[in-house]
Formats: sequence, C-alpha cells, structure tokens
Amino acid sequence: MGRGHTNPALFGDDVITEGLMRLGLPRDEASQYVHSTCVEITPVKRSGVWVAAPYHNLVAPLLDILHGPEADSMDSLEAIKAAWRRGVSAAVRKGLENENRMMYNRTLTHHHPLVSCFVDDCLKRGLDVDNGGARYAYMAPSLVGMANLVDSLIALDHVVFREKKRTLRQFAKALSNDFAGEEPLHAYIMHHLPRYGNDDPEADQLAQEITTFLAQVLDGLTTYMGEPLVPSLFCWIMHERLGRDTGASPDGRLAGFPLGDGSGPAQGREQHGPTASILSSTSWDHAPFIGGIAVNLKLSKAFFEENVIRDTMNLVRVFFERGGFEMQLNVVDRQQLLDAQKNPDAHRDLVVRIGGYSDFFTNLSPQMQEEVLLRTEHSR
Repeated sequence: MGRGHTNPALFGDDVITEGLMRLGLPRDEASQYVHSTCVEITPVKRSGVWVAAPYHNLVAPLLDILHGPEADSMDSLEAIKAAWRRGVSAAVRKGLENENRMMYNRTLTHHHPLVSCFVDDCLKRGLDVDNGGARYAYMAPSLVGMANLVDSLIALDHVVFREKKRTLRQFAKALSNDFAGEEPLHAYIMHHLPRYGNDDPEADQLAQEITTFLAQVLDGLTTYMGEPLVPSLFCWIMHERLGRDTGASPDGRLAGFPLGDGSGPAQGREQHGPTASILSSTSWDHAPFIGGIAVNLKLSKAFFEENVIRDTMNLVRVFFERGGFEMQLNVVDRQQLLDAQKNPDAHRDLVVRIGGYSDFFTNLSPQMQEEVLLRTEHSR
C-alpha cells in the first residue's frame, strides 16, 4: 500500500460480526460475510440484500429548512436539529416507498433460478432469491454527507446563535449567493470553527448524536417483504453526484462541490494529524451501520519508510481497536496527481481510492479529481 497500491481494503472483523449479530444472525453465520461490492456487508450464500438503496443527501433537509418558510421560527440550534430530523425521517420513508415499488416490480420481471439453487433458503422456501427466498434480504439505505452536516450545525450554532454574527436569514442569503460578498464570513467558517476530524469534543459529540439518530430512524421500518432497513454511511461516487445538485452549505462548502467522501472528515478539514482524524472517525458506534462504512485516510509516502512503518501499523490498529469498520488508504504524491491532470496520457495507470472502491485517476471527472486533491494529505 505504501507503494501506491489501493488494495487490500482494510475491514474490522469484530465490529462487522457484532453488527450482523445485532441483526439477529447467529455467530457462525455473522462471521461469514463479504463486502459485496465496495463496503456493503452481506452474509455469504444466504443473502438477497439490497445494498445502497437508496442514497440520501443529509445536507439537503438542512438547506430546505434554511431556505424555507419555517426558518423564521428557528430560534435555536435544537429547533433546527428537530426540523432536520423530521426532514430526514420523511426522506427515508419516501425512499423506502420507492424502493419497495422497485423491489416488487423486480419480482415480476427478474428471475435467477440457478443462483437461487445456491442461496439459502430458496430451495427450502420454493422462492427465487429476489422474491423472498433468501434467508437475509435487508435493505441498506446509504446516508451521505455526515461530516458536512456536523460542520454545518457547528457553523450555525456559532455564527447565528452564540456569536450573533448573522441572523439565520442573513446566513441563508449568504448561502444563496454562494458566499459572494461574504468572503470574511466564509473565511471565518473555514478557518476558525471546530471541525469534525480533529478530535474536537464539540464536533465529535454532534457526530455521535447524528449517527445515533440515523440508526434509530430506520429502526422498525421494513420492506414490503418484512425485512429490516439497515443504515450505511458511504458514498461510492454519490458524494460528487449529490453535491453537484446541492447549494452552498453552512460548513463553507460551495455550491456544486462534492459532499464529504464517506464517514471521515470532509475534504481537507482535518488539521491535527492522522491520529486526531482517526479518533474522531471512531468516536461513534460503527456496528449499526452494517450496510457499509468507508473512512478515507491520505498519507504521504514517508509513513511507509522502514523506520516508521511500525508507527503507521499502530495507527491502523488503533482505528480497528476503537471499533473502526473500514479504512482505506491513499498513498499518492500531490505533485503526481497534479501532473496527471496536466499530462493524463503519462499517468493512465495511476489508481486512487475513492469511496469504497478504486479507480483510475485520469478517468475521473474534473470535479472528482479536484475532490481527491483536496483531501488532507498527512505528512510526517
């Protein structure tokens, strides 16, 4: 990995096994799983799981509040959080309704008789894997932009309610204008407020609160077949796609820019080294998010020199000992990435880790290339 290879991916067996057991799997089955595509966990040969179905933008309900009529009634951060929770709950239920419709239609047109012969308990039940035959067929919505949400709530709390630098309407107007004419406010948000990813108690407590709610909001919801909903916190490439259609957010993210790349800090915001970043990323319980978690860490090649490689290994061990689900490392020199942008033909074989998967850097969209460049590169 220190030579730039993006595999193997690193998974925390203990927390994944615990998460599957919380779903009701016996230990012997919970220890037999696979990350079916990127980081999505499915039980081996017993699964008809719907992964990443659907993706939800966690920032969008917050912007709906700030730009909507109920903003006038928001007199505290708690009021904003309560309204945000209502918005997320409504989005999750609407998403479930749409996915249920798709799931039902699939039973009418898609059949997998050969695959069903090898998936427990299709033969016993006499049902196709897509029609209730599989022993486990939970649905796993993925929730994107958690770091942006944490940082946005901190910004609103400080700027509007604690320090009263702007009213909520003034802040919303700054967002509508993509911070044009509000450059000092933007600089203050980007450089002077607490950020998730820096072992900051305020940010980490908010992350704990939000992730606890996200696990709870799916609890009790089921597919039309009676299977549970299981949360995910990863993005594949959806942080770029969702971000493209999302206006400027209170955390200082500009309109159209990708949301945070997974469950770690948003791009470029961890400023106190990789240990602080890991402590924040593991400050909340990963086990409920069995649908998948991706935490990116970008390290310089100096971390893999012979005299420090053991320290780097210990850093990774700390992540998993603290209940980390999945960590992926990018070990790519910034100058190499910049040169690949200018001279793509000379770097066609350059591979980077994105959000649970790897891709050729030169194949990425310009927005995604910029997003990878903006991730904090930790150096010794």
